[in-house]
Amino acid sequence: MTRRHDGLMPLTHDHHHALAHARRLRVAAGGEARELLEESQGFLDFFQKDTLHHFREEEEVVFPLAIADERASELLSRVVTEHLQIHALVARLALEVDKGRVDKGTGLRLAEALEAHIRLEEGKVFPLLEEVVSDDQLRKITLGPRNRVPA
Repeated sequence: MTRRHDGLMPLTHDHHHALAHARRLRVAAGGEARELLEESQGFLDFFQKDTLHHFREEEEVVFPLAIADERASELLSRVVTEHLQIHALVARLALEVDKGRVDKGTGLRLAEALEAHIRLEEGKVFPLLEEVVSDDQLRKITLGPRNRVPA
């Protein structure tokens, strides 16, 4: 297993946390309605606090570094479309939480979409970024308020 470039490691760590939340949502969808409602609220809090910023980091800082590469262009378009699909599922989940009743299918679809999206990014997008973006550019990635500017 190859090591992820240091400039992308914070995003990989974010993915790990998102997978944990997706798994909890998936498990809760197989349980009681109250558990699903509570876990859904927890997922929404996580999404608002962390994932929105993560998506913006990718879209505004990282992906533009590779968009001119033909191999990356189509893949990055797919990834951004998946971001929009995940936003739509989160909006649906939020409406259901506000009503006090979450449909198990909504929780499962969101968990599955997020898991598949992360597998795509970690398995194809990040390796391609490491190939087409210069080491120097990857090292200089500045990601939001985390104050992560590699030396």
